[in-house]
Amino acid sequence: DIGHWDVPDMNEVTEEAYELVEKGIFSDDDFRDFVFVNPAEFWSSGNPEFFSGTVVEDAVRPVVQRR
Repeated sequence: DIGHWDVPDMNEVTEEAYELVEKGIFSDDDFRDFVFVNPAEFWSSGNPEFFSGTVVEDAVRPVVQRR
């Protein structure tokens, strides 16, 4: 969980996660879903305004509207 409270450095976690792309296990689209689309859908499913007023609001909007 990249955003978990006990992750001291998110750069290290995402670097490790990206190895799935480098090893050919994930495509670029799979990786985007894994680190962005799936969490955005999860957090906005109970509250579509969850990301309102944040720096990712504009990026998340199409994901929320697609549901």
